[in-house]
Amino acid sequence: MVAARQSRWTLEVAAQVVRAWKAEGGTQSAFMRRHGLPRERLRFWTRRLAEKPEGPPPLGFVPVEVEPAASREEAVVVEVGGVRVRVDGGASQALVARVLRAVKEVQGC
Repeated sequence: MVAARQSRWTLEVAAQVVRAWKAEGGTQSAFMRRHGLPRERLRFWTRRLAEKPEGPPPLGFVPVEVEPAASREEAVVVEVGGVRVRVDGGASQALVARVLRAVKEVQGC
């Protein structure tokens, strides 16, 4: 709780304080008074953390359809949220992952 005494909380410190308050139980006011911290800060972070899921969104499987390519290289067509992405055989795994993440973010999947 030493880090909680700083004038500004990081996301990690705020999450730690909110978890400690929930573990102790009781009111926010009583918890913050007991630790000598401003009550409004806990209220603010409780709301903010409720809006943001902790950590990255869970990954899931998406349907994949393999189509024959015009050349000898193979290609894969992946559909994410109604958007089809064709991946040719020479594409790196990192590039494909970045493209699919971007499509999912834009689609809100």
